[in-house]
Amino acid sequence: MIGLALVAALSVAARADDGISGVTDVLVLAEQMRKSGAPGNCHEILMSIDGMVADAELSDYLYLRAFCSELAWNSAAAKPDYEEVIARGKQRVSEARFRLALVLEDLGDGHGALQQMVILHKNEGWDLTDQVGVNLERALAQVAAGKRKRGLENLETALIVAQSWDKHSWLRAKAHYVLMDQHLAAVERVTAVKGGDKKEAAAVTARVKALSEAQEALLPLVATQEPEWILHGLYRLGSAYVEFGDELVAAKVPARLSETEAGFYREEVERQRRSLRQKASHVFDQGVQLSLRLQFESPLVARLVLERDKIDAALQANGG
Repeated sequence: MIGLALVAALSVAARADDGISGVTDVLVLAEQMRKSGAPGNCHEILMSIDGMVADAELSDYLYLRAFCSELAWNSAAAKPDYEEVIARGKQRVSEARFRLALVLEDLGDGHGALQQMVILHKNEGWDLTDQVGVNLERALAQVAAGKRKRGLENLETALIVAQSWDKHSWLRAKAHYVLMDQHLAAVERVTAVKGGDKKEAAAVTARVKALSEAQEALLPLVATQEPEWILHGLYRLGSAYVEFGDELVAAKVPARLSETEAGFYREEVERQRRSLRQKASHVFDQGVQLSLRLQFESPLVARLVLERDKIDAALQANGG
């Protein structure tokens, strides 16, 4: 069906006498394909009218091209198009600013994302539905910009309001992912498993607690049914299992242990790492199976497959 639409769009663009009606038709088809989740075809259609778009429709064209790039996992390509829409100051400026914040966050520029959301948040005229989305993304940008305490507080508040709405499921899923990640990140920043005294034992306890909290936080994320962020959550949790297991094995054996006790200690931490790796493999595989079931394509799927297979090979080499 998409293939036929693509042929139709190219045909429309080719036969337009003055280019104007053809361009309009292609923009309409591109918008439909963007909404149907076919970013590759959407981008191909738009490229068929590159250089033919009049000034009156240029902002729409640039916005659609940026959105299609974003959906095709190419935030770097989307960024300049969104910026040009904003600079033109005509149609879709607020929408482009919102999408630019998402793109900048994806590119690691949390401060830039927050700057865009501060501007948007000051704008008047939002309806309640839009305001819910703006509040969510502003809080997400605050966290990305390093303003964790305030951002997380605002995020939890925004989520309480957003839960009663059917819209913004993608943003809600992203918010749940960030909250899940914070359970792990907060502990990882301040604790390291080194082995030995009570301080390191406390670090192990804190890490186990954080993993348990992250598992619980994954449940509302899964409930959003947004595969992109569910995969991110599964990958994050599985990676945390692996990292914790590796830290346990790499830690120094407590000096107070006798040689015999040290042997038992090494066997136990190796057993713990094997258990954590088995959990990680299961989590990664859940992500792979979900992507296959939903036919969801993402660069993260390949990473899930790679990590799952690498762990399984290591487990097999060490006797399961």
